[in-house]
Amino acid sequence: MADKKYAVLAHSPERLNVISTKLGKVKGEKITDKDIKKAMKMGLLDNYEFCVAGDDLEGFLDNVDGGPTAGGFIFGGVAHPNSGFRVELRVDESQAVALKPRDLVVAGTQPALGVEGLPTCKAGTGVIFKYRVISLQGDGTKGTVVVAERC
Repeated sequence: MADKKYAVLAHSPERLNVISTKLGKVKGEKITDKDIKKAMKMGLLDNYEFCVAGDDLEGFLDNVDGGPTAGGFIFGGVAHPNSGFRVELRVDESQAVALKPRDLVVAGTQPALGVEGLPTCKAGTGVIFKYRVISLQGDGTKGTVVVAERC
Protein backbone atom coordinates (compact mmCIF):
# COMPACT_ATOMS: atom_id res chain seq x y z
CA MET A 1 0.00 0.00 0.00
CA ALA A 2 1.26 3.48 -0.83
CA ASP A 3 2.16 5.86 1.99
CA LYS A 4 -0.95 7.56 3.39
CA LYS A 5 -0.78 11.11 4.78
CA TYR A 6 -3.35 13.25 6.54
CA ALA A 7 -5.06 15.66 4.18
CA VAL A 8 -7.47 18.55 4.25
CA LEU A 9 -11.02 17.27 4.58
CA ALA A 10 -14.15 18.31 2.74
CA HIS A 11 -15.73 20.25 5.60
CA SER A 12 -19.40 20.56 6.40
CA PRO A 13 -20.83 24.09 6.67
CA GLU A 14 -21.18 23.60 10.43
CA ARG A 15 -17.46 22.93 10.84
CA LEU A 16 -16.49 25.90 8.67
CA ASN A 17 -18.82 28.26 10.58
CA VAL A 18 -18.62 31.03 7.95
CA ILE A 19 -19.64 34.37 9.42
CA SER A 20 -20.59 37.49 7.47
CA THR A 21 -18.44 40.44 8.45
CA LYS A 22 -16.69 43.63 7.44
CA LEU A 23 -13.25 42.85 6.03
CA GLY A 24 -9.95 44.65 6.46
CA LYS A 25 -8.15 46.74 9.04
CA VAL A 26 -9.30 50.09 7.66
CA LYS A 27 -12.14 51.38 5.49
CA GLY A 28 -11.50 51.15 1.77
CA GLU A 29 -8.89 48.39 1.96
CA LYS A 30 -8.79 46.63 -1.44
CA ILE A 31 -9.64 43.00 -0.76
CA THR A 32 -10.34 40.66 -3.68
CA ASP A 33 -10.94 36.98 -4.42
CA LYS A 34 -7.14 36.61 -4.64
CA ASP A 35 -7.08 37.04 -0.85
CA ILE A 36 -9.36 34.06 -0.20
CA LYS A 37 -7.85 31.46 2.21
CA LYS A 38 -5.61 34.01 3.96
CA ALA A 39 -5.47 33.92 7.75
CA MET A 40 -7.64 36.43 9.61
CA LYS A 41 -8.31 37.64 13.15
CA MET A 42 -11.10 39.63 14.75
CA GLY A 43 -10.52 43.38 14.63
CA LEU A 44 -11.76 46.13 16.91
CA LEU A 45 -14.37 47.63 14.54
CA ASP A 46 -16.81 44.71 14.21
CA ASN A 47 -14.52 43.46 11.45
CA TYR A 48 -11.97 40.81 10.57
CA GLU A 49 -8.48 41.80 9.45
CA PHE A 50 -5.56 39.84 8.06
CA CYS A 51 -3.20 38.24 10.56
CA VAL A 52 0.33 39.46 11.08
CA ALA A 53 3.21 37.25 12.17
CA GLY A 54 2.62 35.77 15.60
CA ASP A 55 -1.17 36.17 15.66
CA ASP A 56 -3.48 33.29 16.53
CA LEU A 57 -4.93 31.58 13.46
CA GLU A 58 -8.52 32.60 14.21
CA GLY A 59 -10.20 32.35 10.82
CA PHE A 60 -9.65 32.25 7.07
CA LEU A 61 -11.15 34.44 4.35
CA ASP A 62 -13.90 32.40 2.68
CA ASN A 63 -15.53 34.88 0.26
CA VAL A 64 -15.64 38.53 -0.80
CA ASP A 65 -19.02 40.11 -1.53
CA GLY A 66 -19.14 42.13 -4.74
CA GLY A 67 -21.98 44.29 -3.44
CA PRO A 68 -22.01 47.57 -1.54
CA THR A 69 -19.64 48.23 1.34
CA ALA A 70 -20.60 48.16 5.01
CA GLY A 71 -19.58 51.43 6.63
CA GLY A 72 -16.79 51.79 4.08
CA PHE A 73 -15.50 48.25 4.55
CA ILE A 74 -15.62 45.47 1.96
CA PHE A 75 -18.09 42.82 3.14
CA GLY A 76 -17.60 39.06 2.98
CA GLY A 77 -17.35 35.80 4.85
CA VAL A 78 -14.73 34.45 7.20
CA ALA A 79 -14.52 30.77 8.11
CA HIS A 80 -14.29 30.72 11.90
CA PRO A 81 -13.87 26.95 12.27
CA ASN A 82 -14.30 24.69 15.25
CA SER A 83 -11.95 21.92 16.45
CA GLY A 84 -11.03 19.28 13.90
CA PHE A 85 -10.89 21.79 11.02
CA ARG A 86 -7.89 21.15 8.76
CA VAL A 87 -6.11 23.71 6.62
CA GLU A 88 -3.10 23.83 4.32
CA LEU A 89 -0.46 26.33 5.41
CA ARG A 90 2.97 27.23 4.06
CA VAL A 91 5.88 27.36 6.52
CA ASP A 92 6.97 30.99 6.93
CA GLU A 93 10.32 32.15 5.53
CA SER A 94 11.37 33.21 9.05
CA GLN A 95 11.02 29.68 10.46
CA ALA A 96 14.58 28.64 11.39
CA VAL A 97 13.86 25.08 12.60
CA ALA A 98 11.92 22.53 10.57
CA LEU A 99 8.36 21.96 11.75
CA LYS A 100 7.29 18.43 12.53
CA PRO A 101 3.98 16.72 13.30
CA ARG A 102 2.43 17.81 16.62
CA ASP A 103 4.20 21.21 16.57
CA LEU A 104 1.85 24.07 17.44
CA VAL A 105 1.75 26.98 14.97
CA VAL A 106 0.60 30.60 14.74
CA ALA A 107 0.36 32.96 11.77
CA GLY A 108 3.46 33.76 9.80
CA THR A 109 3.89 36.75 7.48
CA GLN A 110 0.86 36.54 5.15
CA PRO A 111 1.01 37.08 1.38
CA ALA A 112 0.40 40.72 0.39
CA LEU A 113 -3.13 41.88 -0.36
CA GLY A 114 -4.14 41.01 -3.91
CA VAL A 115 -1.51 38.27 -4.19
CA GLU A 116 -2.74 34.67 -4.22
CA GLY A 117 -1.08 32.27 -1.86
CA LEU A 118 -1.55 29.94 1.05
CA PRO A 119 -1.64 31.41 4.53
CA THR A 120 1.69 31.00 6.30
CA CYS A 121 2.56 29.66 9.73
CA LYS A 122 5.46 29.42 12.11
CA ALA A 123 6.11 27.64 15.39
CA GLY A 124 4.20 29.12 18.31
CA THR A 125 1.32 28.54 20.66
CA GLY A 126 -1.86 30.48 20.04
CA VAL A 127 -3.35 32.29 23.01
CA ILE A 128 -6.97 31.38 22.26
CA PHE A 129 -6.95 29.42 18.98
CA LYS A 130 -4.51 26.52 18.72
CA TYR A 131 -3.46 24.68 15.56
CA ARG A 132 -1.04 21.78 15.35
CA VAL A 133 0.80 20.32 12.39
CA ILE A 134 -0.52 16.86 11.52
CA SER A 135 1.16 16.23 8.16
CA LEU A 136 4.05 17.55 6.07
CA GLN A 137 4.27 17.79 2.29
CA GLY A 138 8.05 18.06 2.45
CA ASP A 139 10.68 18.34 5.16
CA GLY A 140 9.04 21.01 7.34
CA THR A 141 11.50 23.76 6.46
CA LYS A 142 10.51 27.21 5.18
CA GLY A 143 8.26 27.04 2.15
CA THR A 144 6.97 23.53 2.96
CA VAL A 145 3.22 23.00 2.81
CA VAL A 146 1.81 21.50 5.99
CA VAL A 147 -1.63 20.36 7.02
CA ALA A 148 -2.61 21.79 10.41
CA GLU A 149 -5.63 20.93 12.50
CA ARG A 150 -7.46 23.14 14.98
CA CYS A 151 -7.14 21.61 18.44
